[in-house]
Amino acid sequence: MTTSTPPPPTGLRRFLKYDTLDLSRFVSSNIVDARTLLIVRAIVALHLTAVFIATLYVSARDKVFYMVPTTFTNLSNIGLTAYYLTATYHSHSFIKNKTFSSLTTQHWFLTSALTLLYASVVVFHIVVPAIYWGMLFDPNNTMDTLNQYVDYSHHGVDFACILIEMIFNRMELPWVGVLGPLVMIILYMFLAWVYFAARGEWLYGFLDWSKGGIAAGWYIGLLLIFALLFVLQKYIHQGRDSALKGRRAVVAAQDGTGALEYKNSTAAVANVADEEAAVGVSGVQDVKAGGDKAEIDLVDVPLCGDKADIEGEVPVVTVAVSKQELE
Repeated sequence: MTTSTPPPPTGLRRFLKYDTLDLSRFVSSNIVDARTLLIVRAIVALHLTAVFIATLYVSARDKVFYMVPTTFTNLSNIGLTAYYLTATYHSHSFIKNKTFSSLTTQHWFLTSALTLLYASVVVFHIVVPAIYWGMLFDPNNTMDTLNQYVDYSHHGVDFACILIEMIFNRMELPWVGVLGPLVMIILYMFLAWVYFAARGEWLYGFLDWSKGGIAAGWYIGLLLIFALLFVLQKYIHQGRDSALKGRRAVVAAQDGTGALEYKNSTAAVANVADEEAAVGVSGVQDVKAGGDKAEIDLVDVPLCGDKADIEGEVPVVTVAVSKQELE
């Protein structure tokens, strides 16, 4: 009896490296157990939600609500809030079910998108405070207490929030993750052009293309800065995991994520092998041995006894044979 081969994954799924993701990293930590990680994430998520609500209120009160979906600061903080809420949900699901069901039952693209979102926020929330305090901060601008709370949360506390997540989580940054910040900043540039066309003013003066070469330098420079910061963050994350490897082993044994991590990594290896076999690059293929004696002659796979001793129909079996063995 032949075995059916599952349909190969889509090109986008292979490109985003979904089948190599270690799902345990979404809900575990190197230094604290999964339950403590959930508590940390929940506290930060509550703060960010409060900031978002306050942002909506002061924007409506001051009649500048149009800035909520247009300024990079607001959009990047919305992304940070969305990440924390989503990560908190997955942590809670893991604590409740002791499985990765919240990650495995949703569409694969949502899990990959969470990786891209994380890659974006760990880059954006270095750039946002740096540009604000280095170029945009006006010491003569007077603000009431609520506006100050929103302003400092957007341009300082946001960095602390992402730093907390980087310290406590085990998220990794695959190279394809660089598409997260780069694609989002390119889309934001288009949004800035639409805003200028609609209102006749630039959200940020350095994006004003009437400045010619200076503006072109800013556009190219921002893309390079985001790409370099992603590379920096990738190696920071790798260094974190390497430095805390011993502590991770202790935590994994305490909260049970170690066994699930091993099971998930084993499944990931199997998925990749199946994927490669489906596209014919794995070095392993299915060989049909059986049927007529003529078919056996073509395959030339030794079976018990001589081929001359085999009479009639031979049961059909499917055997995984490496290309090297066939040669």
